[in-house]
Amino acid sequence: MPNSHEVQLNSAGSSIHGATLEAVIFDLDGVVADSHPIHEAAWKTLLVEQGIDSASLNLDFLYAGHPRREILRHYLGSIELSEMERLGRRKDDLYAIARNKLHAKPGILRVLSQLNADGILCALATSAGRVRAHESLEHFGITKHFSVIVTGEEPGAPKPAPDIFLLAAVRMGVKARQCVVVEDSVAGVLAARAAGMRCAGYAPSARLFELAEAGANDLISDFPDDATRHFKDLVGATESQQAAPRASAPQPRG
Repeated sequence: MPNSHEVQLNSAGSSIHGATLEAVIFDLDGVVADSHPIHEAAWKTLLVEQGIDSASLNLDFLYAGHPRREILRHYLGSIELSEMERLGRRKDDLYAIARNKLHAKPGILRVLSQLNADGILCALATSAGRVRAHESLEHFGITKHFSVIVTGEEPGAPKPAPDIFLLAAVRMGVKARQCVVVEDSVAGVLAARAAGMRCAGYAPSARLFELAEAGANDLISDFPDDATRHFKDLVGATESQQAAPRASAPQPRG
């Protein structure tokens, strides 16, 4: 069943907003892949290797959707490009060691299958590199469900710039207002809204508040039972219909 924090939308929405759903664009980490625990462990090991005390290490910055270079600068300060590249390779190695623990997010195969069956295009738009993105989808056996895959190696600015989502829409041959983006990071939500797309913020309940603050039109902790109907309603709903439920979003923890 849909989560209690899920935004309730008008089922007649498409006529209100004047748009119809043609495509759903998914982020990879935290949306398609349950990869955050592996990433967090890899980053923690890397940062401890660089002399940071694990007891005082706050990893919240990892979940904001920043590119790798910004994460390294946040925790380590100004570093040379060559050192940044070396540390990036080390982080990739640490992630690869635990890759056998990688699982798909619950319900994602069902949602992709529903959307495909209903004629809705699906795309992946991720800041991850091309190899890791494709390997993850192949590992889950879901590559065939995506008509377009856009990675962080494509030209353009990273999230929160809208480039990656706009490129996905162009490659699918659809308009931005006909798309819904499913994102779990603040940068991703900001990028989706900057692209002129409706955004479903998808995260554990404790993190929904920050996605609402970033401008997510919809808040879910679990994928809806009828994904096609839910995302169609999201495209059609007015901003006022979406904004009202935000007051009931969970408050941030101290």
